[in-house]
Amino acid sequence: MPTKTELNFYTKLRKNQRIEKPIPSIVKNSSEFHNLLAAKIISEPQRGVGFIEVIKSKKYDAFYLKKYPHSDIKIKTEIDNQKKFRNSKATNTEKDRVIFMRGFQNISINNIEVDLSKITKEHNIFSAVLQNFRAKKICFVENLLPFFMAEKLLGYDYVYIHFYGRFPKESTLKKIQCEQYLHFGDYDFVGLSEYLRAKNVFDNCKLYKPENLMDLFDEYSTPRKAKDTKYNNIKVSIDNEIIEIVKKIEKSNNFLEQQILFDKL
Repeated sequence: MPTKTELNFYTKLRKNQRIEKPIPSIVKNSSEFHNLLAAKIISEPQRGVGFIEVIKSKKYDAFYLKKYPHSDIKIKTEIDNQKKFRNSKATNTEKDRVIFMRGFQNISINNIEVDLSKITKEHNIFSAVLQNFRAKKICFVENLLPFFMAEKLLGYDYVYIHFYGRFPKESTLKKIQCEQYLHFGDYDFVGLSEYLRAKNVFDNCKLYKPENLMDLFDEYSTPRKAKDTKYNNIKVSIDNEIIEIVKKIEKSNNFLEQQILFDKL
């Protein structure tokens, strides 16, 4: 499947007819690149830093148009990605986000008033494509099972939300209006980073941190993955709660999943 790097390289070469080295490894190691050299459609002088040059313009154009018949498409959707790169996930796209909701209050979702309590009692969950959302108090719950049990721990005053897929961008969070925001995720670098992102959007934003969190860490935490990343917003955070939890994560080299908080409820 074509990549963005390859498209940029071959487009630039078509436009300028010459590109200075070095060549991206994904291009240089590809069979297509070697075929173009072997057919002498492009050349690769060996002396000095050198460059890649188009020798047979018509044949190069034929290659380019076959490989990238829709190279001028502006990417907005996964369909555009598939047409341009033959890969629906090749680049980030503008996506509608599906939001799951539970609670015992009325809410406004996409400018429609909804009796969430009735739906929750009858069906246990309500979902919609998020355009705009308004509630007094909301609580984001990272994992699905805790989402279905959250009121047992945190009470009936919140509207509980869970996003289909990963935590959304700040532009999506800004579609949500609330007076209070509670963030309830795993106690790891992902969960803490997502809380800090939410804090950039919601003025009255708090992290749910049980009083016995450190004891739970000692008893129920699990080893971090080798590729676990300490995100930049965590590194620069001066939030005392974040600093305390990060110290515990790094000292123990473990993280704590939120599910244990529902034990014996």
